[in-house]
Amino acid sequence: MMSPISKIIWQQKEAAEAEIREKQQPVNYDTKEYPVEILVQKYTEGEEDNTNELFIPDYQRDMAWDEVRQSKFIESVLLGLPIPYIFVADIRDDENDEARLEIIDGSQRIRTLARFVNNEFKLNGLKKLEKLKDFTFSVLPLARQSRFNRTTLRMIQLTDNADEAVRRHLFERINTVSVDFNEM
Repeated sequence: MMSPISKIIWQQKEAAEAEIREKQQPVNYDTKEYPVEILVQKYTEGEEDNTNELFIPDYQRDMAWDEVRQSKFIESVLLGLPIPYIFVADIRDDENDEARLEIIDGSQRIRTLARFVNNEFKLNGLKKLEKLKDFTFSVLPLARQSRFNRTTLRMIQLTDNADEAVRRHLFERINTVSVDFNEM
């Protein structure tokens, strides 16, 4: 026979489990890996007229990283450190027969990669690769440029059944529990 306290705890556990089952939202996704070169291309081609395949939605913030933080991210890529997953959602626009990838998490990283590859800032404030101070992408040796462009980043791609509410919820949840990997 259960004690009254054990019965309450058991009831609480059952209620908690029922709540989890009720509120769970199945989200279908796939894991992909893309080279930097392809990510930058998918982001920059068509950016001016908002037709780029990899795009930043309106709920995302503007570029928030300063050049020191961007430099630290590039340093992490050059050092081969693990980079957090980029989260995107497959968005289908039946009206224009387009399939685009909405960036849910990772816009600062994508923007930084594009800015660096397009020589839009110089590396500075680096902790490990101090000799790269004031380097732009084009100053790197060609072999290093090729290696950088071939570096792959992992991506979680939600399928097209993830509606805007799910995408916004995921964005908010990820961005309230972020870890600054640049401090490595």
